[in-house]
Amino acid sequence: MILPMKKLTLLVLDSQKKAALKTLRNFGAVHIEKEAASSDTLTELQNTYARLQQAEALITESQPKKAEKTKTEPLTLNRNDLLQAVDEILELKDQESNTRAAINKLTGDIEAYSSWGDFDPEDIRSFEENSIYLTIGELPEKSYATLPETIKTVRLAGGKKTVRFAIVSETVDVPIDLPSDFNPLILPDMRLSAMHTEREQLQKQLPSFKAKIGARTELLAPLKVEAKKLAKEIEFETVHAGMEVIPLEEDTVAASGTDSSVTLAASGKAATAAVGSGNAANGTAAKEPIRLARLSGYILAEKQADFAGLAKANGWAFIADDPAEEDAVPTAMRHNRFVQLLTPLTDFLGTVPGYREPDISLWFLLFFGIFFAMIFGDAGYGGILVILSLIGIVKAKAKEQPAPLAMQMFLYLGVLTVIWGTATCNWFGISVDYIPAWLKNLSVPAISNATEESIRNANLMQFCFTLGLIQLTIGHIISIVRNIRSPQILGHVGSIAMLCGMYVVVLSLVVSAERYQINQPVMIAIGGGFALNFIFSNYQTGIGQSIVDSLKNIITMFLGVVNVFADIMSYIRLWAVGLAGSAISATVNQMAGPALGSFLIFLGVLLLFFGHGLNYIMNVLSVIVHGVRLNTLEFSNHVGLTWAGFKYEPFAE
Repeated sequence: MILPMKKLTLLVLDSQKKAALKTLRNFGAVHIEKEAASSDTLTELQNTYARLQQAEALITESQPKKAEKTKTEPLTLNRNDLLQAVDEILELKDQESNTRAAINKLTGDIEAYSSWGDFDPEDIRSFEENSIYLTIGELPEKSYATLPETIKTVRLAGGKKTVRFAIVSETVDVPIDLPSDFNPLILPDMRLSAMHTEREQLQKQLPSFKAKIGARTELLAPLKVEAKKLAKEIEFETVHAGMEVIPLEEDTVAASGTDSSVTLAASGKAATAAVGSGNAANGTAAKEPIRLARLSGYILAEKQADFAGLAKANGWAFIADDPAEEDAVPTAMRHNRFVQLLTPLTDFLGTVPGYREPDISLWFLLFFGIFFAMIFGDAGYGGILVILSLIGIVKAKAKEQPAPLAMQMFLYLGVLTVIWGTATCNWFGISVDYIPAWLKNLSVPAISNATEESIRNANLMQFCFTLGLIQLTIGHIISIVRNIRSPQILGHVGSIAMLCGMYVVVLSLVVSAERYQINQPVMIAIGGGFALNFIFSNYQTGIGQSIVDSLKNIITMFLGVVNVFADIMSYIRLWAVGLAGSAISATVNQMAGPALGSFLIFLGVLLLFFGHGLNYIMNVLSVIVHGVRLNTLEFSNHVGLTWAGFKYEPFAE
């Protein structure tokens, strides 16, 4: 169930807001609406957190492979020592980056100067001591031939089209009458052979940086611990810096003896908060400027009384009201032990119903279990899942820990898969001819592999469509219960009528037109259901308003009939995907069979493990794609659930 919430507005003295937040965090029941916040402290914390994350990532990436790892004892470091170690890691990374940059520059220089040969640039610069200036460059052969006689050159080398030469002059200035296609040579810092030597040395150094970083694996545990602490500090400072400060200009604190109080106006309601001890002599009133800090959030309705006691004890002013329609209220859910099994799946998917949306967790879990079993469709596969789940649960119990919810959920899914696989007589895709008679007797003849294929498939398809009709009808019944006082329920009755009519249409088109005829009652159900849905589905203030709203969306309303047909048809995927998985299992067995009866038995066993393992993984993906979709899309659409919520996450230690 979705727990009722109260919207909370809290006022505390600005001078006491940090202490108030610590108390609030210890209380651990208020979901705070975080405001945009900035402060020097927050920036510093965020930068430190980023450095820790970067250092952890660098060590993880650089640590040696498992075979080369050596066990290191985790360190216990204070924050200063840990940050010093982080600086060392980041400094090594900077050195590595600088070394790579230097290697890249040398590589570029080597490519640029290799055609000029291994000359020493200092030899050329040494001519300047004797007032001889050399400008080295290259020109196309034709341009070089047109150089004026006033330019003295020394030809160094040349090809068919390009000439390399040096211009000799008595001044540092380059002649101004050089052709525009003259390409001067910028002298390097060192000779070509020295570049090669330095690059080789740098390349040898490069692995050492990664090795030094990877060797600091003992820092991983302290980094994780410190990062968690910093995340909490960042959360605290974000709330602290984001609290709105409200100055009260003409408030008077009445002081008499040791007790004083101030009446605060908040959101149109009066609230009283203690503001400390008075110290004015002779009971006279002392005027002081009062600054209040405001905080908004949400609290479970069942915790309101506890919070009121906390506020009274700390001298806070607060208002707790029912959330307004436009408020973005977090969703807090509480389930029994059975429905709680769904939590690992919804956490993995990140799906949360909106605060004002229905909680379909029970139905989601029930139908998801059925869908899972039908998609896997194999009692052997289900048995493997049961065994693995039991091993995980037993291991947890042996460590005196609670059984992981994920293992409990897998056990539930595995048991349902075994039941469905037994009913259909499907065991690792083994041909029904080789299955023991007692297992065949446990199967349900209408859907058993021992039954004629055409009859079995027709029955399975009908079962899928019937399952779809039941689930989608439950969706509208949930909506009827939620809107029992509104004529809008007639719109849902119409939708149920359309579902029933379209169910027969689907069976007629897919299963058997003779057994399921599209007769007058079917057309009345579809037409009458559409009429009811058209008139009442948008009901708010009256029938006229509802009809007008439906007319505004006339195309969507007509497409709704098609959607009903498509939603029921969508459930055939359970049969189709399950059939595909069974076919793959049977194919793997056929491929491995000949090898199992020969000297290639090892190859046959390997093929069985690989083939069935791959099929198992594909079935898992199919469940995520198809089994989850039927609940979060088709079923949810008929319930009116958009999964637009977000989790209730109280500000807590």
